Amino acid sequence: MGPYAQSDPELPVPPGYTEVWPSDDESKEWDLYDCDGTVNLDHMYFHAFIYIGTGCHGTVNITNSIIAPPPGSTNRSILVNADESAPLTLNISDTTIRPEPVGLGGTNAALTEHAVNACATCTIRLTRVDVANTGGMCLCGQNTIIEQSWLHDNYIAHLEDPSLAHTGGVFPYGGSGPLEISHNRLEPGVDAATGNEVPNYWQAITAVLFTQSVDGSTLKNYDVHDNFVSLGAYDFYPENGEDMILRNNVFGPSHWGYTTSCATCTYADWSNNVVGDIDGNPTSEVVPQP
Repeated sequence: MGPYAQSDPELPVPPGYTEVWPSDDESKEWDLYDCDGTVNLDHMYFHAFIYIGTGCHGTVNITNSIIAPPPGSTNRSILVNADESAPLTLNISDTTIRPEPVGLGGTNAALTEHAVNACATCTIRLTRVDVANTGGMCLCGQNTIIEQSWLHDNYIAHLEDPSLAHTGGVFPYGGSGPLEISHNRLEPGVDAATGNEVPNYWQAITAVLFTQSVDGSTLKNYDVHDNFVSLGAYDFYPENGEDMILRNNVFGPSHWGYTTSCATCTYADWSNNVVGDIDGNPTSEVVPQP
């Protein structure tokens, strides 16, 4: 996919792609219920958000595709609702996830939701995924790998009050791990077309990397390395985590600070994390362990 702006009404359909339309015109969802074995979705352009149903188990591979939830979409770009009766492996690679914009007061829920969520028996891998115009990359806290991907262009132009959006980047909400985040550019507050900040980005983006316990859960095997992390209200906001690893990351501009303290968090490795500019160029300034 070539360059595009967050305000572009839609992305072009590349030659050779199969266009996929909603199963439900009201919700704008495309339903995937039958997932026994392996389902391959390749070179597809989804004019819908993808709903992975309760009985969907096995392996789903989404490759070389575009997921573009249109105005009126009622949920995140990939809504995973698989139940706990069997495992689901979801692999997404070489794919663009980019909900279509709406004007002030318009409706597209995918614009302010994390692009994909995990489930209790899910294993998720994102590789070379371009995520824009969303409320974050992944609501994922266990059995997840995110690598070589790009998060940018948090879209808030349709909101009267961006602070109500509570968007982010990668959010292991109540997750127990393992979660590996490596070799990514996670900069939700950047306007990629201009290289500048999205106006008021910080009002919506709590943090690019945010950890939080639910019902006493403890995040373990959290490994964040070799990333550029930039343009949230904070870059890294830990509230939960045991023996976390953060190494070789570049922390770019933020509104309130690179990190914030966490009284209950522990670190197995905090090393070679440095300050960088808005383009990701590192400096020699070290980001201290929070």
